[in-house]
Amino acid sequence: MIIRNANVWIDGAFQCVDVRFNEQEILEIGPGLQDDEILDAAGYDLYPGFVDTHMHGGFRHNFFPHAYDETVSHWSEDDVRFLLAKLPETGVTSVMPTINSLSIPDSQKTVRAIRKVRQEKVGADPFLFHFEGPYINPKRSASIDPTLCALPTPAHTLAMVDNDLSDIGIVCLAPELPGAKEWCEWITAQGVHVELGYTLCTASQVRQCADWGADTTTHFFNGFEAMHQRKEGGIVGCLLENRLSHQITCDGMVVSPSWIHLGIRLKGLDRFYGMTDLVHFHGLADGEYENEHFGPIVANETGIKTKADGLFLGGSTPWNEIMKKARDLVGLSREEIAQLYAENPCRCLGIHDRGKIEIGRKSDFCLMDADYHVIQTIIDGKIVFERAETEV
Repeated sequence: MIIRNANVWIDGAFQCVDVRFNEQEILEIGPGLQDDEILDAAGYDLYPGFVDTHMHGGFRHNFFPHAYDETVSHWSEDDVRFLLAKLPETGVTSVMPTINSLSIPDSQKTVRAIRKVRQEKVGADPFLFHFEGPYINPKRSASIDPTLCALPTPAHTLAMVDNDLSDIGIVCLAPELPGAKEWCEWITAQGVHVELGYTLCTASQVRQCADWGADTTTHFFNGFEAMHQRKEGGIVGCLLENRLSHQITCDGMVVSPSWIHLGIRLKGLDRFYGMTDLVHFHGLADGEYENEHFGPIVANETGIKTKADGLFLGGSTPWNEIMKKARDLVGLSREEIAQLYAENPCRCLGIHDRGKIEIGRKSDFCLMDADYHVIQTIIDGKIVFERAETEV
C-alpha cells in the first residue's frame, strides 16, 4: 500500500512524499511511488503511530489491579484488552503499560496478564513495561501508596517482573535510596532504562545516578522537590545534566506552560518527550466523588485532583487531545508538537523499530487533521480505526 497526498512528518519537517509499506514494515519513501493499492490522505498530516511510554489506564479502566477504587477487586485481562482496543482512536499504536508500586503477587499477575494479551494483537501493542515504582521515596510518593515502596535489589526486581527482563522498558528510582548504585548499574547493564522520580535527591545525586546509567526522568517537573534558589535540589540537577531526557506533560495544567518553555530553552526540545500519564480516573463526569483512599476527589476541566490539597491523581487527557492542548494552552508550534510527540519518545529511549517514518520500521501510522482529530490509525499495515466523516 502507498499513502499519498499527506504532509509526512520526518526528521523535523512535514514533507510532501509518498510512503509505501506492507504489513511488516515501511518499504519506501519518496515522490511518485507505485503500488496497486493507494490511500489518498487528502492533505492531512501523517505521523508515525504514536508511542505512549507512560500510561496507567484511562476510560475508567486500568492496566493493573491496584487503583484505589472498585477496579481493585474487579480488574481482569479484559481491562487490558479494552484499553489496547481503545488507544488507536487516540492515535496510539504502541504503549508501555505503566505500573505503580504493587505487591509482588499483584505485579506478577499484571505482567502475566499483559504478556498473554499481547500475543492476541488487540489494538495497540503493549510492547514494553514501565514500572513507576516501587523504588521511590515514601516521603515523596504523591498518589502512590507509600506502604508499597521497596528498596531496589536485583532479587526484588526479578520477582516483580516474573523473572523476565526482556520486555521491561523503564523502571523508576529515587537515587537516594540504599542500594541504588548497585541496582542501577545492574539493571541498566540488562538494557533497561532507569528514570529518576518520586525523589528528594540533590543535584549531586542526580549526577551520580547518571554516572550509574540512569538516562531519563518520570513526568518532569513533577515527582521532584520544588526548586529553591539556595538549595542544590533535584530539578536543577536534572536541568544541568545533559545525559538525561525528560517525559513532559503538556496539558497546560499538571506543569505550568512557562516551566515547559524554560526546560526546552535550557536543554533543547530533543531532550523532552511527550506522554499522557493517563489514569483510570479519566472518564469520570465532572463532579465530586468519595474515594476510599484519597477521600473526596474532584473531576473537572482542570484535571482530577484531591479536594483537600489539590494533588493531581495522574493525567486526564488522551494522546490526541494532549497534542491539541500543547498548542492551545502551552503555546508550542505545530513542528514542536510533532517532534515532541511523534519522534522523540522512541529516539530518547533508543527504540529503533517504531516511532518514526523510516524504511525498515513498523508500518504504524496516524493520520490527523490540523486540530489533532484522528482521521485514521494504521497498525501493522492495516487500518484499525477510521473516523466517520460526520465526526470531524
